Amino acid sequence: MLWFFRLIGGSLGWLSYKAGIRARVTLENLRNAFPEMSVKARMRIASWSYSNLGKVFFEFLFLRFASRRKISNGLLIDNLREVDKAISDSNGAILLSGHLGNWEWLAIGCSLHLDRHLCVIIKNQRSSIAERFLAKMRTRFGNRMMNAGDARAIYRALRQKQLLAILGDQTAGADDLRVSFFGREVPTFEGAARLALATRAPIWFLQPYERTRKGYNCHFHEVYFGDLIEPNEGNVRTLTARHTAMLEQAIREKPEFWLWQHKRWKHAR
Repeated sequence: MLWFFRLIGGSLGWLSYKAGIRARVTLENLRNAFPEMSVKARMRIASWSYSNLGKVFFEFLFLRFASRRKISNGLLIDNLREVDKAISDSNGAILLSGHLGNWEWLAIGCSLHLDRHLCVIIKNQRSSIAERFLAKMRTRFGNRMMNAGDARAIYRALRQKQLLAILGDQTAGADDLRVSFFGREVPTFEGAARLALATRAPIWFLQPYERTRKGYNCHFHEVYFGDLIEPNEGNVRTLTARHTAMLEQAIREKPEFWLWQHKRWKHAR
């Protein structure tokens, strides 16, 4: 069934690119990220990224109805034991990623592998139908959704040694903290850094690096901040820059996996 969803989704994604849906934004983003690359090469990545996005959207149907076993078996985390032990010894943890591969599969699969429910930090969707579908998909095995604006509840969850799942690559406001991303200063959400510095909860960045027949292969990277003691503005900036650099490296390794269709450089300098 998964192969069928991917076949349909990949084809529709490619057709969306050919139809020009957000193609201008996508190619502009690729030009910002890879100015040294030829136009032909950037167009190739754009085409692949649309196909990838179509597959991801249709994989949501799989995640909504597939069994626990199939979803769990579909996500291979090659350093799971190391991360599981580190998380068990910590005061909660922040599991950070970006819109790479199927980010929803990462959250559900991590919960099943770690045998712990995740608090998934979200922004409300515009469509009530989409919101209801995503809510049922995300929570069907026990994960809990938490609004990004509820700072008190988020801090409390970490204090209670829970696991937070955060996407750290969304477009921030023009007045937010700026760090380097593909050589340009862009506003970046600083929530993950502030939470980690305030609670000393570790940050683990999850990188999907391969789509497989069953799902995805991934690897966790620890975002080190043992040298950053105080939760001051300078350390928040430094830590935000570190995990953003990790995201950038993951995108460079697998550019077609990222969501190039959103305006990440909207307020760039």
